Amino acid sequence: MGGGRRRALRRRRLVIAWWGWVLIWTGLVLGLLGLVAFFAWRHIRRFFALLEQFFALTEKLSVLDAATSDDGARKRTAILEDSEVVRREFGERMDRRRSIRLARSQARIQRGKIITTADIAPHVFTTRHHNSRE
Repeated sequence: MGGGRRRALRRRRLVIAWWGWVLIWTGLVLGLLGLVAFFAWRHIRRFFALLEQFFALTEKLSVLDAATSDDGARKRTAILEDSEVVRREFGERMDRRRSIRLARSQARIQRGKIITTADIAPHVFTTRHHNSRE
């Protein structure tokens, strides 16, 4: 019994007509094209969103660049300049920085003197405290 059954299973082959294969492959190709179109559309949308963000960033950078530039002048390359000019400009920059540091230091010292010489006698505090309660 077992042997005859195997022969019957071997004889049954699935036969699909040629137009069936055409329909199957047409469906597969259309599905593939649909997926490709979907992913292409998705990437194009993301690209344009990225492009908008890039333009917004360049606008912000141009505003920052204009705010940080010294009268629109760009820094020059020191190699192309005369050494005396470079030394003089460097000295001027260092003098400016030194004077700014000195001014900050003087301001800190002045604030420290104000804080340390403040009159904080206990009777002044208690008098103000009692007057504010009344």
